[in-house]
Parts: sequence; C-alpha cells; structure tokens
Amino acid sequence: MASKDLRPVPPPPAPGPVPAAPGVIARMLQSLRALPEARHDPSAAPGSTGLAGWFKAETPPPLEDLTARFHAVYARVRDNEAVLPDEARRHQYLLLKGMLGDELPGYLDDNQRRLEERGLETRVVAVDTEGRLLDNVAVVREALLDARHFRRSVVLVGHSKGGVEALSTLALHPELREVVRAVVTLQAPYGGSVIANDLVASPSLRRLVDVAFPSLFQGDGASVEDLSYARRQDFVRRHPYPVGIPTVSLATSRLSRRSVLRPLCAYVHERYGWGCDGLVAALDAEVPGSRVVRLGDMDHAEAAMTGLPGFSNYFPGALTETMVALALAAPR
Repeated sequence: MASKDLRPVPPPPAPGPVPAAPGVIARMLQSLRALPEARHDPSAAPGSTGLAGWFKAETPPPLEDLTARFHAVYARVRDNEAVLPDEARRHQYLLLKGMLGDELPGYLDDNQRRLEERGLETRVVAVDTEGRLLDNVAVVREALLDARHFRRSVVLVGHSKGGVEALSTLALHPELREVVRAVVTLQAPYGGSVIANDLVASPSLRRLVDVAFPSLFQGDGASVEDLSYARRQDFVRRHPYPVGIPTVSLATSRLSRRSVLRPLCAYVHERYGWGCDGLVAALDAEVPGSRVVRLGDMDHAEAAMTGLPGFSNYFPGALTETMVALALAAPR
C-alpha cells in the first residue's frame, strides 16, 4: 500500500496587485476632460469656455472691493472682539443651504451657532437642497412674507445654491426688499457653476445625475441644470438683481494640495484657466452691485463646514460673523 505524501502543499502564488477602481471624483473628471472645447454660445457645444463672468458686461459692477477690510475684521473676530453693530440684534437671520446641504452632517452648523452665540435670532429656511430653483424661491418668499407680517427685518445669508435662491427671490419679488436689511452670499454661483455646466454637458454624467438625485436624495436632477450657464443667463437677463439692496458677496478660489476639492479646482484651472473654489469660478460669485470679498485661499467647503486643522484656512462661524458685520456696515 502506497504511503501518503505528507509534505506540506505550497500555498498558491499570491495574486498580483489589483489596480484600484477610480474614485467618484476621478471618474467624473475623466468624463469631463473628454468634453470637446466649447464655443461662446453655450447651446452650440459642451463645455464652459469663455463663459465665466459673462454677466459683467451686462450688469452693474461690484461697488467696492472689501477684501482688505475683511481680513482686518476677521482677525478681530478670531481675537473674540465685538465687531457687530448694535443694530444687529434687531434683525432675524435667515440661512439658506446649498446643494446637498441636507445630506452633509454639520453643514452651516458652525455658521448658525456663531450668530446665536452673539445673541442673534436665526432660522434655517426649509428649502429643498436638491430641489428646483423656482420651488425654493417660493419657500424663501414665504419666509419673507412671514417677516413682513410680524414687522421683522431680516438678513439673508446663503451659501452656494442657497445664495442664488436668496438673490433670485428678491429679483422675482422686489416688493419684499422692504423687509431685507442686507444680503450675504457665500460662494454663490450667480452667473452659473462651471462644474454644474460641464456635468449637464457630458451625456454620461447627465444620465448619472438624473438617476442619482431621485434615487439617493429624493431630489430633482434638473436642479443641477438650474445652475448651468445657459439657465443662469436666461434667468438673470429676465430678472436682474435689484440695485440698492446692501449686499456683500464672497468670491473664492483655491489651488492647494491641502484642499479636499483640489481635483476639481485643478480641472477648472487646467481646462479654462480660471480661479475656482472647486464648484464655482470666482468671477461667477461676484454679485452685480454688491460689495465683494475676494479670497484666493478658500475652497467651496470651507465657508459652510468645519475642516481639519492644517487643511482649512478659515472657520465658517468666524467667516459668517465677519461677512454680516461688513453687510450691516453698508448704508441702508
């Protein structure tokens, strides 16, 4: 009888390294880079070439560059000095979240907390952060009508898409400006979002948006198209933002390896040569007729979410307090 071979069986060879699947942002950038170059007419071809700041030739320029003043006031806020005027406590502060704001933990929390720590009354307007522009305008209008009913004055503070909805409400309902003491927009794509524009221009990414928004967020994929250049051009030309409302707008960009949005910032810089915060080209966030703060070291997340130490340059709460102080310093 043959004896069994008791020698240990050598283990199978280890498999070679498996290439990691590209992440969501990497796949998105791959699709965006495949877009053909655009002509100036956004309906003629995909892409955004020549469209950033398109409205500057058609609308009033910013009234004043407040960047130097911003840095001075921000330093005082970080030193815990009082910067808000006495009138600040007389107003209600209506905060508007941007795209996906209801899905991101901590979004605008630090902004709201800081204002309340200063004794100010705040309210987050219940817009659908994945909803259509005109639907959300109706929600903001109701909040302003409530304020008028109770004889309250308000300061509107909107981040990203929320800023566009604040501005659009006053453009469509200028009679409500009487209850608005000031408007603060943080990185709002007034002229449109270059990333939103390129997303809807890419057939594969447009299909992804149309599927993902309803299934994952119970939202409307067309809300992304509301921020495209074509949609914003149409809206702004029919409904320009009223002059005379004290408004301070924050326009930012950042191209740093410490930014979580660096891949998107680099994509816009390499493809178009524009300064971008990761979602919005800085030129598109400068609201016509506003006083503007221009920062070259802030990405789109830093104005609304507290970042990791050493990676973020600003704190959302201190930023918001500074911007409100600047807005209330403007004459009525």
